[in-house]
Amino acid sequence: MAFVAHPTLTALALAILLAAPAAAHGPQPNSLGMQFVRIPAGSFWMGNAETPEALARAYPQLEAKRFTLLGDEGPVHWVHISKAFELGRHEVTVGQFRRFVQASGYQPESERDGTGGYGYNPAYDPTTTLRGDAFEGRDPRYSWRNPGFAQGEDHPVVNVTWNDAQALAGFEDALQRRAPGDERIPGLVLPATALQFMPGIELSAAQVADARNGARFPGGPQEPVRLTFRGELVAVYGPAEEGNALRLLVKL
Repeated sequence: MAFVAHPTLTALALAILLAAPAAAHGPQPNSLGMQFVRIPAGSFWMGNAETPEALARAYPQLEAKRFTLLGDEGPVHWVHISKAFELGRHEVTVGQFRRFVQASGYQPESERDGTGGYGYNPAYDPTTTLRGDAFEGRDPRYSWRNPGFAQGEDHPVVNVTWNDAQALAGFEDALQRRAPGDERIPGLVLPATALQFMPGIELSAAQVADARNGARFPGGPQEPVRLTFRGELVAVYGPAEEGNALRLLVKL
């Protein structure tokens, strides 16, 4: 039997890998509560040498045609990992992704472009569609918030794209690289991509000083917003923990 060591990484798993440099004293949870394991440097054989026929015999419960799609798994080759790194112990959960969205103001692609994601619909028949997708979509009613079936906060998040994963990784990387004592960003670092898609509120001249001094504003959306004056960014505000108000997140 050929030795196979070819882990399949989802976009979010790769994001975890990129976002978590190895720690000197063991892996520590990040700001989203994600746990990590340390992967030491080393070498291994990567790839698959099994034929589709052999795999079909080994896994008779699966459709044989699935194994004909694994051509990019080979050839088997020697890989050397020169530096240790940290990898997420578990998939990114709904709750962790929700905390990232709330803290960064990032808007996932399935919501931002209006095309939606994929979801489970018991009445959906793949044979009636052009591509024969296993799930219904893309449809605006489906997103990471609603995949068509019930999910708890500790379930793996779905309906996220590669760009969503990169935004999460960039957010965590920015947090880790923040200079100690940086008072411009009290407890929060925002990637540039988050500001690009964050909703904005234009301030009056009288409100600018209040915004920079951390005054709370009544009402507002339940997500981070850009406060601007004459098109210039003044601060980033977000929903307060209590009451219907906006509080200061980032002073610029």
